[in-house]
Amino acid sequence: MERPGLSSAAGGVKEKRTLVVSYDPAFPAVSGADLRNFRNASLASEYGPVQLASVRPLGSPSKPSNGRLQAVGLTIAEEPRSSSLGWWRIAAENRIPRTALARLLTLVQTFKPDTIIVEGIGLFKLLRPLRPLTKQLVLDMHNVESDLAAQLQHLRLERFRAGFGIRRLERKALSLVDRVWVCSNLDREKLTGLSRHKVPIDVVANGIPKAEDIPEALSAEAATDRGFPVILFIGHLGYPPNVDAAERLAHAILPRIRQALPGAKLVLAGRTPRAAVRALTGLPDVELIENPESVAPLLSAAHLTIIPLKAGGGTRIKILEAMAWGVPVIATPVAAEGLDLVDGDEVLLSATYEGLADMAIGLCLDPERRSRQRVRAHQAAWARFSPQAIREAIRTGLDLDNDGK
Repeated sequence: MERPGLSSAAGGVKEKRTLVVSYDPAFPAVSGADLRNFRNASLASEYGPVQLASVRPLGSPSKPSNGRLQAVGLTIAEEPRSSSLGWWRIAAENRIPRTALARLLTLVQTFKPDTIIVEGIGLFKLLRPLRPLTKQLVLDMHNVESDLAAQLQHLRLERFRAGFGIRRLERKALSLVDRVWVCSNLDREKLTGLSRHKVPIDVVANGIPKAEDIPEALSAEAATDRGFPVILFIGHLGYPPNVDAAERLAHAILPRIRQALPGAKLVLAGRTPRAAVRALTGLPDVELIENPESVAPLLSAAHLTIIPLKAGGGTRIKILEAMAWGVPVIATPVAAEGLDLVDGDEVLLSATYEGLADMAIGLCLDPERRSRQRVRAHQAAWARFSPQAIREAIRTGLDLDNDGK
């Protein structure tokens, strides 16, 4: 997403080097966290070189087309398992091999980043070692994990205990970093008052992922050779709220839709699906696309997406991506939280599975209304969540306007 003709000193800003540290590889980006990490790294590359370092091994030999952005894995798939860094406090933390830390420190010493962005409190153990090695340490909180954990516990979607342990870890994290990034004003409100340390909290909203691969002009609706409607759900299929949503779609929502529209099909697509998701393919007209190299063909063939999430944090990139393609979005209010979308105009919301199914049926039986919904979704996504709309937030989040102060 590097803009042609943009120098490394755009807007008078001296070239800045940025390191983005994540748990899963951010390239190739497919869903959720990797899409956010890759988008932010791509925009940061407008101001200087960027390294994307993941604790887990890279899953693809391909390289980003952006020459100012490099991806590296801090572990190697075939190497023996090494001991972990520190002790495991809570389930929200990721296992970090000591070999990964050693390689990360070497990378920092050679790359010399001005800013290091660490993905969430799952990588808390990296904050102290990195603290003295950079001018600016940023914690990118894709979710407010203590709030998300409480939701998961309430809905019994995960087995770990929520509450004090995660909140305490978040407070410690905020005391170690220079800035925090969150996805929405709602998440910023959740963090305010959590810590005595008054660290700047920047809203760096999720935007349209891989916008350069999406036609800005709205294309014609997908042909119906695969059935009608084709309902698409994209997400990390090992993430408990997404697993629950996929099961609800297949067991409760799709059968109700098929009563009115017998040709309806459900396509589930995403990384590392759990066994419960794989089992759904035994149901009529449920298809699973595991670890898709690209979601573009799936979105271009979809007639709508239904997102029945009952819990979640941050904001849903899958909603923005579908809207950018002109795919109407039908979702629970929780799924659209933080995006400030207009219900009934830019998105269709219902808190019940019956309501979601009935909305889908009504939209599919009314071609004129479906066409209007496609246009509104498409316009809203490109007006408010395009790279240009997010660019200034990245500049602020990197503190570039205070360069040299």
